[in-house]
Amino acid sequence: MNDVSEDVRARPAIVRPRDAASLILLRGEGRDLELLAGRRPGHVKFMPGVYVFPGGAIDPEDRRPWRVEAGGEHLPPRLACSARAALRETWEEVGVLVGRPADADSPSSDTPGLAPVEHAYAARRFVAALDTLRYIGRAITPTRVFRRFNTRFFIADATAVLGEPQVSDELEDVAWHPIGKRELAPFRDVTQFMLERAIAVRNGTAPPDVPLFYTAHGKRRIGVCREAVIDL
Repeated sequence: MNDVSEDVRARPAIVRPRDAASLILLRGEGRDLELLAGRRPGHVKFMPGVYVFPGGAIDPEDRRPWRVEAGGEHLPPRLACSARAALRETWEEVGVLVGRPADADSPSSDTPGLAPVEHAYAARRFVAALDTLRYIGRAITPTRVFRRFNTRFFIADATAVLGEPQVSDELEDVAWHPIGKRELAPFRDVTQFMLERAIAVRNGTAPPDVPLFYTAHGKRRIGVCREAVIDL
């Protein structure tokens, strides 16, 4: 009995993945194709020195409609939350907003109670247009990793971007990086997979099923994400 108890205690605890979102922003075509990305600082514990898309965990403010958003009717609630998180993280990590110009009825920057990301949109007379994003895939971090995420990936075009990219505490070397002529490295396998998927979606050559990138029995697998998506 003691041997069994000691064996159970010796097993590492499985960390439950946090819901997260990431946004892939592309501009140009062919050999002139560019990706808005940054490099994780070398001192961080999670993916140091790796190039990533802007993204992160879903926060409480992402779980309710923003007063500066529009066009989210095509997304079920879970994906709407993820889309907001992707937009917020993009603003926090690389300093750009994604959406379209606001109309006259949109909140102004002095509207009381706006969250920081809402204030950023209102101050620039822009709205967080969720319909400029397209859901392209989902990935779950392996169980052996100490920090796990259940990430939903979106794509948007540079025509919906307002502002110039800038570095932050989260990302270094933030820029529109040319990827049509060379590979941006290092990339993790899931990042490369989602980038290839995003390019195919943008070009109209991607399979219709939304992929789920995950690990089972120590091996990477690609399944089909069964989440309901309306009019994607």
